[in-house]
Amino acid sequence: MLAYEELKGSSGKEIWFRPTRYDARKLFPNNPPKVRVKSHSYQLHDISLTGIAVVAKQAIDEELSLGETVPLIFQQAGLSIFEGRAKVCRTESTVFGSKLAFSLVDSYVDFDRLLSRNVQAQIAANGSFLSAERSALVPREYRAFCADVLGVLRSYRTLLDRNIHLADSFSQAFDDVGAFEACEGRLIEQWRGFWLTGNDIVRGVMGSREEREATKEFTELVLTPEMRAGAIWDRSYAKPLGYPGDFQIMNQVYDWEKLGSSVYQQLIHRLGLEVAECIDTRMQVVRGKIAETVRAYGQDRPARILSLGSGPAREIQTFLEGPHARAGKVEFTLVDQETQALGYAYDRAYPPLLKLAGSAHVQCLNISFTDILRANGGLQAVPPQDMIYSVGLLDYLSDRRARMLVRRLYDALVPGGLLIIGNMNETALSNLWPMEFIADWTLQYRGEVEMLGWSEGLNAKECWTETEKTGRVRLLFIRKP
Repeated sequence: MLAYEELKGSSGKEIWFRPTRYDARKLFPNNPPKVRVKSHSYQLHDISLTGIAVVAKQAIDEELSLGETVPLIFQQAGLSIFEGRAKVCRTESTVFGSKLAFSLVDSYVDFDRLLSRNVQAQIAANGSFLSAERSALVPREYRAFCADVLGVLRSYRTLLDRNIHLADSFSQAFDDVGAFEACEGRLIEQWRGFWLTGNDIVRGVMGSREEREATKEFTELVLTPEMRAGAIWDRSYAKPLGYPGDFQIMNQVYDWEKLGSSVYQQLIHRLGLEVAECIDTRMQVVRGKIAETVRAYGQDRPARILSLGSGPAREIQTFLEGPHARAGKVEFTLVDQETQALGYAYDRAYPPLLKLAGSAHVQCLNISFTDILRANGGLQAVPPQDMIYSVGLLDYLSDRRARMLVRRLYDALVPGGLLIIGNMNETALSNLWPMEFIADWTLQYRGEVEMLGWSEGLNAKECWTETEKTGRVRLLFIRKP
């Protein structure tokens, strides 16, 4: 125990006390309220007694100026649970949207009252779902469709529960593996039909912000809770690292395991893997191009390959573990703004690196994607590259920023170097409905014409697009002369 005179205060900037700031995902673990500022809805990021920070997942068409005082409303299930006026005190652009901080002007956050009203709003929502006004914005066809999806999913759950109970009544162990295999094929077939129909319906609301938000809100009330029984859906919706599509979600796809304590949970997770399979198949395409680049450039000197938004970089780990790693020398540079992802990638790459006796190297750069978009971004830290790829980042960017980033990456190539850019493809069975509406995971879906447009003015030697096996990710290839 310290004596009173031994107790230490803070130092530096920390001597200025600030009210405790709470992570919204921990304060509201199941369904954080939305924050409405003017005519736009934002995701609550964190909150204190005197202020909040929010994130806009999409580009917004109205600017908020520093120092501007604006009305601010917290909404849970469409119901107001807090209202006040706030001053804009910070704005920051990220690849995942704009982050804004507000300081409350003439009120404060009473946490007990806020949490209580949040619960009350959720209870009210369970009885009435949406207000009549909001409900009218949701297509009638879509409401019936969601009921059909929910009915099929719960029929599987009921069937499994009955058979588990029957096995228990005879003191027999339930055959989890057999039950999973019996359900898997039929459920996936039904799911893909729902998926296609869901895409068709929601495309009709994408042009109206009000209709899109109401339809998403309806989905999150009706379908999302059922889907969160699956591990990949739960993590995708909860976003525990504060952003969508974190490296652990990628790992769940690569590992392709039965996750869940019950057969039903495993089946719902399997549906999520079906949607996210394109993450693995795009990785396989990239790994093949890595092998080609190492063979072409890695003889007299190491081939230099950079991954932007590397995540867990499983393509590098599996390349290093495979036979093609001995075809030449290679230096990998992994760039990501998430230190946990870089740590995971390096830990997995290091054991096979040792076996290659110095012919391969991996270095990691912890640089924000926003900094890379700036003229003095962090790419100056590396020499010109033989291959640069970014397959899970540009679908978060507006067309203007994507074009800017493509040029920046292209300029970082050696003559003859190859740039590979991935983006979610606009196709009939795109990931639009399951990701945007069920998992609240917003992306830009693009086709060949839009992506080829990013190469305009580059004077490239070659430029083409391909899709991976599922057709849900389109890859743009640009070869420098």
